[in-house]
Amino acid sequence: MLEKIREGSQGIVAKTILGLVILTFALAGVGSYLSSPTEVAVAVVNGEEINQTQFDQALQRDRARMQEQFGEMYDTIAADPAYNSRFRAEVLERLIDETLQQQFVRKLGIRVGDDQVRDTIRSLGEFQVDGTFNNDRYIALLRQMGYQSADFREMVREDMAASQFRAGVFASEFYLPSEIQQIRQLEQQSRDIAYFVVKAEDFADQVTISEQMIEDYYQMQLPRFETEPKVAAEYVELSAAALAEEIEITDQQIQTYYDANQARFSSAEQRQVAHIMLESDGTDEAVAAEAAALLSELQQGADFAELAKARSADTFSAENGGVLDSLEPGQMDPDFEQAAFALTEAGQLTEVVQSEYGYHIIKLVSLTPGQQQPLADVRDDIVERLKQEQATEQFYQLQTRMAEVAFEVPDNLEETATVLGERVRSTPLFSKEQATAPLDFPAVINKLFDQQFVDDGLNSDPIEIGNQHLVVVRVKEYQPARTLPLEEVTEQITASLKVEQQARLAQEQVTALLAEQADLASLAEQAGVSLQTAPATPRFGGSIDPEIRTKAFKLPRPVAGKPSVDSVTLASGDVAVVSVSAVQDVEVTAVPAEEELDNMAQRQAEQGYLALVAALKANAEISRNLRAATPEQN
Repeated sequence: MLEKIREGSQGIVAKTILGLVILTFALAGVGSYLSSPTEVAVAVVNGEEINQTQFDQALQRDRARMQEQFGEMYDTIAADPAYNSRFRAEVLERLIDETLQQQFVRKLGIRVGDDQVRDTIRSLGEFQVDGTFNNDRYIALLRQMGYQSADFREMVREDMAASQFRAGVFASEFYLPSEIQQIRQLEQQSRDIAYFVVKAEDFADQVTISEQMIEDYYQMQLPRFETEPKVAAEYVELSAAALAEEIEITDQQIQTYYDANQARFSSAEQRQVAHIMLESDGTDEAVAAEAAALLSELQQGADFAELAKARSADTFSAENGGVLDSLEPGQMDPDFEQAAFALTEAGQLTEVVQSEYGYHIIKLVSLTPGQQQPLADVRDDIVERLKQEQATEQFYQLQTRMAEVAFEVPDNLEETATVLGERVRSTPLFSKEQATAPLDFPAVINKLFDQQFVDDGLNSDPIEIGNQHLVVVRVKEYQPARTLPLEEVTEQITASLKVEQQARLAQEQVTALLAEQADLASLAEQAGVSLQTAPATPRFGGSIDPEIRTKAFKLPRPVAGKPSVDSVTLASGDVAVVSVSAVQDVEVTAVPAEEELDNMAQRQAEQGYLALVAALKANAEISRNLRAATPEQN
C-alpha cells in the first residue's frame, strides 16, 4: 500500500495540490509577520500618543493605591462595571492632563540636567538599602514596575521639569493684606432689605391644561418616563454566623477546651531585671575578678544603678541604671537567662554569670507571677470560640454541597435549600437602586441584572457577600426597561404643568408690577400681599429665606437714596420682589497674619493652575480610544 501511495504522490495532480498547500502555509507565515499587531493608542494629545502600556501602568498604580486605601471593601466597589468605567475614564483624563502639562513645559524650554535626574533617583528611598542607593534594588524594582532604565529616567526628568514649573507658578502668586481686608468687609456687610412674595398657587384658578399640552410635555420629557429594568429574585443564603446561632455547646465540651488551652487563659509572668556587664572575649580571670569585686560592693550596700552607669559595658541599659526590658524566655544568652529566672524576690542578686559577651551581675527589679483565669470568667468566650469553630467547619462542608446541588439542579433552588436546611426566599420586583440586603451587594446585583443570566433562567454559582457568607440567586421574573405610556403618567404631567403655569403667571404679574416703577409698598398693595422688612440683614445667616437674602446681596448699592429692586423665582415657584434701601459696611483694620496671606495665595495659585490646565485642554486636539483596552484590562 505504501508503494502505491509513493507512486501516486509523483503524479501531476498530487504535485499541484502539494504546491498549493506549501504556498498557503508560506503566505500565512509571511502574513503573520506583516500583520503583527501594533499597540493602539488610548488617546492622542496634540499628535502625541498615550499608549496602552502607559495607561495600564497608570491604571495598575491607581488601583493599588485604592486597594491600600479601602482594603477589602475595594473588591466590592470594583465589582461594579459602572465604577470601573468611570475609574478608567478618570485615569485617562489624568494622563491627558499630565501630557498637556509636559507639552507646555517643553514649549517653555524648561529642562532638567542629567546630574539632577541621577541625584534625584539616587535619593529616592525606594531604591536605598540602609540609607544608601542600591543598584540591584533599583533594577529589580524597575523590572517589577515594567520600566526600562532609560524610560524611567526620562519620566523622572519630565516630572522634575513639571514640578519646577508648578513651583514657579505657586511661588509667583501672592495676596495683599488689603485684598483680605476687602473680603472681610464684604463678609461682614449688612443690608436693609424689604420684600414681598407673590404666591404661584394663587393663580391656580387661571390655569387650564389641555390634552395637547400634556402630549407635548410627554414627548419633550420622554426620557423622564423611562423605567429601570426590574427583577424579582429567589435566593438561598449560607452564613457561618447563622449556623453558629443554632449550635449548642455542652459543659463537657467547655471543660475539655479549657483544659486543653490553659496557656490561652493564663497571663504570662512579668519579670524585669537589671544587669552590670563587664565585656570580655571568652574566659578572662582579670575581668572575672573585677566582676566579683563589684558583686562584693553591691552585697555591702552599694547602689546598683550608680555602679551600672559608671561601670557597665552595656551603655544603653547603663543610662537607665542597668534596667532591661521585660525578660522573656529565648531573648538572652542561655546562662544569663538561667540565672535571671532563678531569682525569686525583687532586689535579689545573682552570682557573677559568664555569657558569650562577658561577665554579668544580675538583679531582679520586679516580678509579677503568671495567673490562671478561672473557668467561670472565660466560659462565655469559650462558648463563642467553640460555636465559631464548629460553624466554620459546617460552613465549608455546606459550601461545597451548596455549589454542587445548585449546579446539578439548575432550574430551581428547592433542592439547594433542602441541603442547607433553609427555605427559598423570594423578593418582589426591584430595580438596582431598590435592592435590599442580602442582595444589595454589587456582585449580586450585577449577576441578577446580567441579560445572559436572565435569559438562561438558571441558578447562579455561590456568590460571596461577606466573610463566610454566601448566596445563590436566580431570576424569578424580569421586567425590562420601558417607557411608561402616556395614560400612566397623565396625572403626574398635569400636576407638573400646573406648577409651571402658575409660576409663569406669577412671574408675569411681577414683571408688570416692576414696569410701573412705583415704590415697593405700593407694588405689594397692588399684588394684594404684605410687605416684609429685614433691616441690617447679615450676608450669612438671618431669618429670611436664603434665596431672597442671596438675591438682595447681588443687587447693586442704592444710588441717590433710590432703592435697588429686582425679582427672584423661588424653588417653590413663588416669585419674590426684593429691595435694598441701604448698605452698612464694617471697617476692617486688622492686618491679616502671614500664614493667612500664604494660605490665600496658595488657594489662588491652585485655582490658577487648574484654570491653566483647563485652558490647555480646551485648546488642544484630543482623541480618546478607551476601547483599545482588552477585556482583561477593564
